[in-house]
Amino acid sequence: MNNERLRSLLEQYFNDAINDADREELLNYLNNNPGEVLSTVDEGILNLDGAPEFDNDRAQKVLADIKADSRFRDTVIPVVPVIPKNNILKLYGGWLKIAAAVLIFGTVGAYFVQRQKTGAVKNNMAANTTAKIVPGSNKAILTLASGKSIVLDSVANGALANLGKSQVNKVSNGKLVYDVLPNATHAGVNTVLYNTLTIPPGGQYQVVLPDGTQVWLNSSSSLSYPTEFTGNSRTVKLTGEAYFEVAKNKDKPFYVEMNNVQVKVLGTHFNISAYADDNDLTTTLLEGSVQISKNGSLAMLKPGQQGVVGSNANAITVSKANINEAMAWKNGYFMFDDDNIVNIMKKVSRWYDVDIEYQGNFINQRFGGTFTRSKSITDLLKNLEQISNVHFKITGRRITVMQ
Repeated sequence: MNNERLRSLLEQYFNDAINDADREELLNYLNNNPGEVLSTVDEGILNLDGAPEFDNDRAQKVLADIKADSRFRDTVIPVVPVIPKNNILKLYGGWLKIAAAVLIFGTVGAYFVQRQKTGAVKNNMAANTTAKIVPGSNKAILTLASGKSIVLDSVANGALANLGKSQVNKVSNGKLVYDVLPNATHAGVNTVLYNTLTIPPGGQYQVVLPDGTQVWLNSSSSLSYPTEFTGNSRTVKLTGEAYFEVAKNKDKPFYVEMNNVQVKVLGTHFNISAYADDNDLTTTLLEGSVQISKNGSLAMLKPGQQGVVGSNANAITVSKANINEAMAWKNGYFMFDDDNIVNIMKKVSRWYDVDIEYQGNFINQRFGGTFTRSKSITDLLKNLEQISNVHFKITGRRITVMQ
């Protein structure tokens, strides 16, 4: 586990926003690597702006407290909290200082941090505790050519199926790998079989295709692909959003198809946002080159550029890309750059798996800022309220946006 992943899991733990699968991953990792608490936190996570030094004793105390926490047990029983209140405040204060580094809003560059108060909400925000809303996690459904569906977050690591000349394996929490079986001789081995990986709202997942291409899928997305790339090209179909690192093969170009738009590459890194409820389809190029086409219109992208195609138009607009904004979701953040509230709440809806309704006119409301996607929904909405005249009400799994 890299430091970024460990930091994210620890932050979710202290924010009480960690799900069962991630709790298990965190506990297993810390059991096998107890020193990682110190090495990760020692880099400044809890020692910003004069916070108390996070020494080895405190690191070991955190590890012991996490292991003893009732949330890690299969059967939860009422217990007196293990971490003393003053320690919780010290630890959480450190996380708040990290958050301050990414809570940057608009052109005024204002920074703010809102302390979490367990069970408390602002007077103008109502919360229904019967339906706890948590940030998204690694979950997906794999649909095989036979029609069989596998809920990936409910199965153990290992081989899931042999598919023609490939075997699909779940290698970790959040990742599938297709391995080619060159000596496969069973019946139907020459038939091209298609799989579909579907990411529900509140999910994300990674897949390594048979040619070695790596794909990261965002919430409310799906990717259809063959279990073996035959012929002179490699073609996949996308809905939603995905980041691709395409394995190079100059003799077999790679195509991504969605909404009458086709992106052609040989070997490159790029992000595509193609949600059906968005007005535009956006391709952002990080490395290499890609060609975008739609109904006869063509455009070539260079690294650092993005191509935008309207859902009701054929023209392709090429401009300089905001790479950080395009890659924010993959790196664990929301990043808004003068966005309207409707576009912002679409992203919130997909990641937290909530419904959104509006009361009022929000045409002139624009926002800028960066938030970690591990934030609790109440903290995220409180932050948005502090920089605008917009207010929110949470009822079950529905968020009402109000003026």
